[in-house]
Amino acid sequence: MKQKKTLQILLLVFAGLIVLYTGVNLYQKQQSYKEDSDQTMVSDLKSLTSISYNNNGTTLSFIKQNGKWYYTKNKKYPITQSSLESLASTFQKVEAVRELKNADALSDYGLDKPTYTVSVKDKTGKSMTYYIGNATGENYYVTYGDKSKIYTVSSDITSSLSYSLDNLIETDTFPTLSTGNLKKVLVTQNGKTKTYTSKKKNLDGISGGLGVFTFGDCQNYYASQTDLVKYGLDKDSRITIDITYKDTDTKKTKNVVLYIGKKDSDQKNYYVQLKGSHMVYLSDKDVVKNILNP
Repeated sequence: MKQKKTLQILLLVFAGLIVLYTGVNLYQKQQSYKEDSDQTMVSDLKSLTSISYNNNGTTLSFIKQNGKWYYTKNKKYPITQSSLESLASTFQKVEAVRELKNADALSDYGLDKPTYTVSVKDKTGKSMTYYIGNATGENYYVTYGDKSKIYTVSSDITSSLSYSLDNLIETDTFPTLSTGNLKKVLVTQNGKTKTYTSKKKNLDGISGGLGVFTFGDCQNYYASQTDLVKYGLDKDSRITIDITYKDTDTKKTKNVVLYIGKKDSDQKNYYVQLKGSHMVYLSDKDVVKNILNP
């Protein structure tokens, strides 16, 4: 009799535990749903047509026209489109991790003097200004407009805001060259041309210089004719390196022309430019000498 009573008690306890577990599980789901519902869209704009943000005290502004992004102060600068599209995507739709209820003063979140200020406008003409303050764990405090609401958002929002203008300029690239893929190099200087080919078996020396050639710092993003004269890159002064090579990826024969100008004031680099480009760079003098005197 006692065993039967003990079994009944155990069954009741077990049933109670099941009810308790079900209740806890339901509560957790409700809390999870509540937490998810706390997430809200800070903004949900249409396609952006302008963006500006401050970077180390300098404000950078960009405008999109006919599907292309431009630097507002100088539309001739070749802006990397993928970087601006990524930036636009970040601030077109901003989702909060949570909204702070009964928030303290803006200064408590670094929003009285924001680390970043970002202003955008979409294709409908709607404008919005975001203010980004202190970090909090993996998130940042953000407000916008009249600063009446404060949110936390993912730290991803700041990933592109440290970019300077130089980071956003799309610079030229120089092909990968070696004895294996060089076909012919013509070096024209002072009206005289020297030819290097595999048939002449004189490519080894010049391929050493071309194989390590790189563009250094960009000195001018859109050089005028007056600038070119200053750099020794005008038609009458420059040295022309006409290169025919086999592209290692496409296996197609291609051509690239490199211009070499004067040395810079430190005498450590040469001014160089690619044919068809408006950009002027510096390149190490020893590398250039290996091309000119292989």
